[in-house]
Amino acid sequence: MSIPEQQTPIRAAIFDMDNTLFDFMHAQRVGCSAVLSMLGHHQDPAVLFRYFLRPDHGFESVQNIWDYLVDVGHADQEVYRTCAALYEARKLEAITPYSDTRSTLEALRTLGIPLALVTDADSEHARGRLKQAGLEGFFPVIVTPDLTGSHKPSHCQFLSALDRLQVNAAEALMVGDSLRRDILPCTELGLVTAYAAYGDQSPFPSPACTPDLVLERLNQILELFPRDPATVHQF
Repeated sequence: MSIPEQQTPIRAAIFDMDNTLFDFMHAQRVGCSAVLSMLGHHQDPAVLFRYFLRPDHGFESVQNIWDYLVDVGHADQEVYRTCAALYEARKLEAITPYSDTRSTLEALRTLGIPLALVTDADSEHARGRLKQAGLEGFFPVIVTPDLTGSHKPSHCQFLSALDRLQVNAAEALMVGDSLRRDILPCTELGLVTAYAAYGDQSPFPSPACTPDLVLERLNQILELFPRDPATVHQF
């Protein structure tokens, strides 16, 4: 991992959540599998999961399950509510942090680096997933669409995090798995960007964008924060 030379030390780190701290798409597939099993539809979970990849309702919405039920001729509201509740429960239970997530966040906390989370999940879901992953104590700053009124890749999300962290863009590192939603907007704002390539499972084309760092695993960002202050990398 090559580290570009710039002038400003990194004083804070901002993280995306889903697929950056844990494999959220795996958790969604587990939820989809549970729904199909309950319905007696013995199919690949991808059959239902594909509905969540459409732009119609968004990646988070259980309305995608309703669309599936309509398409298979099972448009019953009570069945839908049962399926949605089962999906959410099994999805949450399946969330497990990557093997190096907790140790990486602990190392940053030990170094005194303040952390923020910027996610398109709403506050309730974000806190629930962090709690399930055992990571709720690491992020005193959590920025969600229900707080800002905007979604990534809007600059608003990231500017809110910078304001609450009380750092300038050039002093902050952004870690995320989406070139379009995390890396490009933060590059435009002037943050140091670390692309979590290990978590990018998006089926959609990515924009032309060059992150400062490409990560094969999360703990590689610790190379930016050496314990000897005299050797801190300048960005």
